[in-house]
Amino acid sequence: MAGRNCREPWSGGGIEGVCEDDATPLFAFFSASNVGCGIILLMYTITDHVHYSEPYGSMEDLWNDAPRRAWRSARKKLGLAASADVAVLAKMLKAAARMAESELGSHVSAIQSFPALSALYQEDITDAAEYAGLRMLKTDSGLQLYELIAVYAGHGMGLSESGSKSQTSAGFPGCHTVVVEYTEDAVLLDGRPLDRAHDIANYDDDIRTSFDLGSRSSATGEQVRNFVLEYLRKVYIGYTKRPWVFPEEITVMMTGSRDSVGREEIRMATADAFSLFGTRAKMLYSDPEYVAARGAAEIAWRTLLEAEKKKEKIEL
Repeated sequence: MAGRNCREPWSGGGIEGVCEDDATPLFAFFSASNVGCGIILLMYTITDHVHYSEPYGSMEDLWNDAPRRAWRSARKKLGLAASADVAVLAKMLKAAARMAESELGSHVSAIQSFPALSALYQEDITDAAEYAGLRMLKTDSGLQLYELIAVYAGHGMGLSESGSKSQTSAGFPGCHTVVVEYTEDAVLLDGRPLDRAHDIANYDDDIRTSFDLGSRSSATGEQVRNFVLEYLRKVYIGYTKRPWVFPEEITVMMTGSRDSVGREEIRMATADAFSLFGTRAKMLYSDPEYVAARGAAEIAWRTLLEAEKKKEKIEL
């Protein structure tokens, strides 16, 4: 990463990467998926927490969501967190920010990467950062990054070879991509075809989560394999009906705790699931604890460069 000094993260904390540059304010990057514990993340898979959210599927959805949005707005005007869930997230972010500021001796700006959980929304991430007093860097669409996108960029995919935009590199056609987050507490699967590291709005069609198959449990490799295979059958059912577009290879990016992802039997079980489904798995599992933050840092850096270019054009 030319042009800035990026140090390896320190152990025992949630901050996953710190970068600094002579011409730019100090900023830190961390992944919300690794800051909290499994119990907190479990809260964001409970059906009772699911609600309408942007982008809305219809005007009726927008109308039905109006009371909830009004209530959030009223709480924020009173100086409260937008919701109880946001208060929990803000507490996690404050702790992480304090660690970064203690190390850097300066306030931090951030882009967050967070896991795709069915009841965790872009607005929750943004409101939590605001309530925690964090200055958020905005990508071109103003969104924060799902972990799938951050990990994709962290492995150097979907990034332009020059310039500040996060787009397809020359000669890079894109690929079918699945992120497998494997920790002591859970397994999370999220995937879609990607050709560039670009932030996306809320979605929940292509995710699956289990809090019974973490490495701390007694789950076997066979159980993990079956879990992944069921996910593939659900998400790629359309491709099985159209064999001319069925992917011959799917890029599998494993993240999570180093010890969990380091279990060879789990990596083999994951690859076997793709083989049984009729495709090949291109397995990527280096630096599982930090690769999402590396991608978020790269996209944040490009975001800052793009903002500087726009400012220069305006001044001219």
